This record gives sequence, structure tokens and C-alpha cells, in this order.
Amino acid sequence: MSERDVQTKAPLSVLLVDDDKTIVNIFQYGLGEQGYEVHIAYTAAEALRICKAIKIDCLLSDIQLPDQDGMRLNAIIQEIYPDVISILMTGYPGISSAIKGLRQNIHDYLIKPFSVEQAIAAIERALNNDRLRRTNHALQQKIETLETELTQLKEQVQTVTEHSQNSQENKMSSAVNHARAHKSYLEQQGRLKQ
Repeated sequence: MSERDVQTKAPLSVLLVDDDKTIVNIFQYGLGEQGYEVHIAYTAAEALRICKAIKIDCLLSDIQLPDQDGMRLNAIIQEIYPDVISILMTGYPGISSAIKGLRQNIHDYLIKPFSVEQAIAAIERALNNDRLRRTNHALQQKIETLETELTQLKEQVQTVTEHSQNSQENKMSSAVNHARAHKSYLEQQGRLKQ
């Protein structure tokens, strides 16, 4: 059982980072009502202080923060918590930020304005994708282990087969040599007619 599996039984810890206090208040209440443990920050510096004090499962951050870019904040938080689910919010969608986000393991983008339900759906989608990814990884490791064991078994069967063939050849050779020796003995004793 992974750390995330254990954590999913406890409330999911969400760090909500946005300098818009109205958005923060709405989403803190809405996510809290759904059982999420919500921590709020209005700047990247506050967010990093929270991350150092509390284990964060999900980052829900605006891209435009007063003291730092949300992409950079995400990169720093992912160094602290490699399994963090990252969802970025923006009022200015663009293809370049989406491409950059894909490179940084961003799970989803939410375009402002969006509802609490849309945020929850994005978090749940990211959680499900993360579970599927981990399950797929575990199954891939199991397949690799089974392939290694199969290769080892094939080598063992080959070795046993070769040993068995050599053993049969040695027995036959030994029997032929024994018969020849017996024939030679009988000839010397004059008991065998030529």
C-alpha cells in the first residue's frame, strides 16, 4: 500500500494559492464542505512556508502570483512532494503555459471563472489518473518480474535438458564400454567363440 493510498483515507490536504481573497474564501469554504483539508496562501512565499510545515497532497494555485510565477512555485513544491497533484488556475489561458505545464507534471488547468464543482472534478480526475498511473507502474513491474522469472525457468529447463541428454549419452557410452569390456574378458577366457 503506497503512501498516497494511506493518505486517501485521511482528508486530502489541498494548498490553495491565490491573491484574490474572494476566490480563496469561496474555494476554502466549498472544498472544506466536501471534506478536503484546505490551507490557504496569498503568495508563493506563504505557500512555501505552509509546505514546509504541512504535508500537501494537492496544489491548487494561480499562475499569476504577486511574488512569483505559479509554474515556478509548482516546480519547487514538486521537489518537496514529488507525488503532489498540481492544478493551476489562470485567467489568461495560453498554449505556451499549457506546454510548459505538461513538462512540469501539471495535472490540470482551470480557466477562471470556474466553479467549486469544476475544481473538485479536476482534483478527483487527477487523483484517479494518479491511481491508474501507479497501478499501471506496479503491473509493469510485476510483468518485468514475471518475464525475468520465465527467462530463468527457461534457462533451468535448458540446463536440465542438456544435463539429461549428457547423462543418457554417458550411460549409453558406459553400457557400451562395459559390454565391450565384458566381451573382451569372455574372449580372453575363451568362453566366447569368435
